This record gives sequence, C-alpha cells and structure tokens, in this order.
Amino acid sequence: MKRSIIMLFVIGLATGVAFAQTPSVELIFSHKLHAEDVGEECGDCHMAAESSALAMDNLLPDMETCYNCHDREAACSMCHKDPDNAIAYPRIETYIAKFPHNVHVDKQVACERCHEGVAVSDNVFDKHLPGMPVCSSCHDDLEKPDYCYDCHSRDESLRPADHRLDWRKAHAVHKQAAKDDCNLCHTDNECLDCHRKDNLNHQVHPLNYIHNHGLYARGDKERCYTCHEDRSFCVDCHRAEMVYPRSHASAGWALPESGGAHKRAAQADLDECLSCHSDDRGDPICAQCHND
Repeated sequence: MKRSIIMLFVIGLATGVAFAQTPSVELIFSHKLHAEDVGEECGDCHMAAESSALAMDNLLPDMETCYNCHDREAACSMCHKDPDNAIAYPRIETYIAKFPHNVHVDKQVACERCHEGVAVSDNVFDKHLPGMPVCSSCHDDLEKPDYCYDCHSRDESLRPADHRLDWRKAHAVHKQAAKDDCNLCHTDNECLDCHRKDNLNHQVHPLNYIHNHGLYARGDKERCYTCHEDRSFCVDCHRAEMVYPRSHASAGWALPESGGAHKRAAQADLDECLSCHSDDRGDPICAQCHND
C-alpha cells in the first residue's frame, strides 16, 4: 500500500512539473490566422529579421509590434488565457551558433523555405526550425574547407546522437536501410577512403573474402561496382595471381590447329573475352598468337 502511494505521488509530481514546463496552455496565437485570413507577411511582425546578422538576435515581436494592428486597450485575454499570470514567449537560445537572416533576406529566400509549415500553424509553440536536410538543399558544398563551421562553432560537438561507440560497425545497417542522410555531412570520397579497393580482408568484407568473393560477384556484381568501378581492377589482380575462369582449364580449350573451345567462345561473345584479354596500352592479347 505504501509503495502504491509513493508511486502515485511520483506520478503526480511528474505531471505537475510537465504542466509547469508547458507554456502552450497560456499563450494564444495562430500564424495561420495572420498569414491566410489577415494576409500579414512574416516581416510585418518579425521586422528585425531583415537586418539580423547573428543567430542570437531576438526576432520575436514585442507588444508594441502587436499594437500596430491590435487595440492597446483591448482585453489581454485575446492572447493570454491567464492575463493575471501572463508569460513571455520562451526564446530558443541554443539552436545554432551562426546564422545571418539578412543574407537570406537579401537573396530573397522565402521565409517558409526554411521555416516549413509555419504559415498553416495554429499553435504558437510549434517549432518550425530548419534541420540539416533543409539547409543542405542549398548549402551542399561538402568539399569546401571548414564547411560545417559556416554555421556551427568550433567548440560545438557535431557528432549526431546515433553515432554511438559501436557506430563504426552499426553504420552499415543504417545505410542499407535506405538512409540518405549520410550525405548531409559526408562525401562519397570519405566513404571510399575507408572502403577502398583491395582491403578484401579488412572490416569492409568478411574474413576469407579473397577466396570466395567470386560467389558474391556472380550473385550481385552491381554491388561490387559501387566501389570497384573499373573492371581493370579485377583483371589486374586475376592476372597477377594467375586466376583463370574454369573453362580455360578444360580439355581442348586452345588447340593449335582448330582453335578449340576458345575460338567458339570468341565467336559467340568477343567482348566477354576482351573484358580480360585487352590492354589499353597495346594490342589485344589475341594478337600475341594471331599475329597474321
């Protein structure tokens, strides 16, 4: 019984704290009403945005701004459910280190391009701040030196919350789940620097991959081409290691008089032969025997 009472007390306390920290029960404001019904522009209330060069500038309208349209003597209950305990709209002060509204205004970037959905919002406490995908739709030059620090401060931790201690192994699952958000921060070259070329026995591929990768290649060669774009990579390795197709070891593959099976294979699909037996710097390998 005592345990139940304690639990009820804790739940009640948590609920009270939640209500105390939720100011949406006090303020009344509809962006939708002002944008659609009244026809106000964002700059009519957020006038400071036009000249703001710092992310920490206060761009919220004050009471005097409201009085430009609303009667100063009107009941405070128009915006405050509890006028006797009116509160100020809480500012977000830790969103980003650097952001110049004035630059975006000068380039005529529409407010809703970044603050999506604000024009149809009925709740003043809905947050319509842009995330990385929105910013990256314009700012996508990842190769630029110090690209991240155009907006972020150098002492800010840029590591996303899901990049845990096991992220080095877990990120493959994230990527295979058709997640495209890796490219918000990482270029393809960054991936290739780690997942590159001949690291067959490293973390990219399972153990003993160098001996059974042919099975994977026959099953899904397009996936191999994700990193190994040039077929000459395969050819150079197979030549150096003296690895040949099984057909090349069969009896009668190359007969001096008739040509044997390799002649018929060439007549059926010469391009397949040339995929290995070719040299960009000289004559095809066929010419070494068929010099006439």
